Amino acid sequence: MDLNITTRHFDGLTDSLRSDIEMRMAKLEKFFDRIVEAKVILSEEKNRQIVEVSIHLPGGIRLLAKEEAGDMWAAAETAIKKIEIQVKKVKDRKKDRKRTTLRKPL
Repeated sequence: MDLNITTRHFDGLTDSLRSDIEMRMAKLEKFFDRIVEAKVILSEEKNRQIVEVSIHLPGGIRLLAKEEAGDMWAAAETAIKKIEIQVKKVKDRKKDRKRTTLRKPL
């Protein structure tokens, strides 16, 4: 997975925040191992901390999650949890399509 972390109007990207985001995003690969690209955008507007997570999957599937909070750590954690739920749904849908019935028609 190619991970890109970008900041907009936010100067507080510390090494610990970056490593926490990288660790949480790496955990997504256990749910769906073919993630092509992931982008995390950290921005600040007035007193709001905003995290946007975008993931590109094979087949042109694009997943987005956006979260606002007073703290960048909390916003990042919640946004990554939202994208994790979306990745699980995509994986379940792909798994359901492959299943066929075992019964023969009467």
